This record gives sequence, structure tokens and C-alpha cells, in this order.
Amino acid sequence: MYLKKILILISVFLILSPLAYTDETIAAQRNAYRHNNKGLLYLKDKYYFGAIKEFEIAIDLLPDKQASSVFYTNLGNTYENIGYPELAKVCYEKALKLNFLCFDNYLKLAENYSKLGIIDEKITEFQNKPYSPLNDIMIGLLYIQKGQISTGITMLDIFCDKEPDLIITFGVKNYLTKITQEKL
Repeated sequence: MYLKKILILISVFLILSPLAYTDETIAAQRNAYRHNNKGLLYLKDKYYFGAIKEFEIAIDLLPDKQASSVFYTNLGNTYENIGYPELAKVCYEKALKLNFLCFDNYLKLAENYSKLGIIDEKITEFQNKPYSPLNDIMIGLLYIQKGQISTGITMLDIFCDKEPDLIITFGVKNYLTKITQEKL
């Protein structure tokens, strides 16, 4: 009887001991994507508070990583949906800073500047920055948002001629094709 109790205790100890030594590594990147996806579901269901919180958690898990650019864009979209374009502007600017080779980031930010009515001051700001071919993208998009479509198309076309090998050039060319078809 005594031996039976000892065998049961040893068996229980051996069965439960691996649980005490499990790896408690937190996979921040995987968790961030899960929170982002949950936020997208909330956004689809128009549960904006939940979406904002999920996107903020995703951003907190991967701060200052290129992947967070998508999280900031989603958060900006949510703010725009609920009528806070100023908060969206901050998100879109951060998204562009984290991933400056994603054309959609430029487009979202230019559209946001248009909603806020600050296109002229932003054109001046980007023209006065130290030269970067990427500034030409924003300037071209801002001219298009302002209604000076031919000037914007020309700027974007010149960018494509100067920088044919950049990853972002493909997005700019697709946008030019789309906008010229709409104009015709």
C-alpha cells in the first residue's frame, strides 16, 4: 500500500513536471498580427472602439518596425471612419515614416491632407525639404488632390522616369494608369 502511494506520487510528478518547465516565450510579431486581424474584424463590424484598441496593442507589440506601418494605416482608417482626420493624419505620417516605399501610404496621407484642407502648406513644406525623389511623389499626389491633375501627373511621371528601379515606382505607375483612365 505504501509502495503504491509512492508510485502514484512519482507518476504524478513525472507527468506534471514538463508543464513547470515549458517555454514561456512571447511571440510578439505573431501576437501583433493577431491583434491587427482582430482589429480588422472589429472595423468590419463597425465596432470602432475595439478596433482602435486592437490596433494600438499591435503597434505596442512591434513599435518602430516596418510591419507596424500597416497597423498605423489601419488605425488611421478607423479614425477617419469615426470622423477624426487629425488623429488619422498622425497615424498616416507614422506609417509613411516606417515604410516609405509603400505607395499607398503616400496616397492615404495626401487624401488626408486634402480632407484637412492643408494641401497648399504641405506642398510648400515638401518643396522646401532637402531634395529626395520620394518628396516628388507626395508633391504630385498633393497637386492631384488639389485639382491640378495634369501638374500632379507630370510630377509623378517625371519621378517614374528618374527612378525606374525603385520598388515604389510600380505603385506610382499603376496609380498613373488608373488616374489617366479616369481622366479620359
